[in-house]
Amino acid sequence: MSQYNVEGKQLEAFLGPLEASILQTIWCSKKRPITVREVLEELKKKKPVAYTTIMNTMDRLYEKGLLDRKIEKSKGGAYLYYVYWPKLEEQKFKEDAVRQVLSSLIDNFDELVTSCLVEKAAANGQQLEALKEKIDKTIKEKKQ
Repeated sequence: MSQYNVEGKQLEAFLGPLEASILQTIWCSKKRPITVREVLEELKKKKPVAYTTIMNTMDRLYEKGLLDRKIEKSKGGAYLYYVYWPKLEEQKFKEDAVRQVLSSLIDNFDELVTSCLVEKAAANGQQLEALKEKIDKTIKEKKQ
């Protein structure tokens, strides 16, 4: 992840809105690999979008290392097209993205990040207890 958008929600904190919609569509698809046209058909149900826009955005996601692809031939062999699949599943992508952001914040702001994290968790008793349990578990594992 090269950027983090503090205004973005969920995937849009790490990706543009169309990139996030495309990845979400692919993750939710029962068919893999998936074509640009199949992604387009799903996204058109929500709002109009051009084939070339989806194609270019999927190519950009490939260039960013978020999608993988291969070339396939049409049934008659008359033309070639790409099929795509995600390099990471949704949960793994989110974990990696959050770890990168936190790592960058800790590298740049050290104790302030820890302080803010505890302060934020303290606003919710369940979150604070979960954080305490994770810290206790990590300390115990480090001692072994």
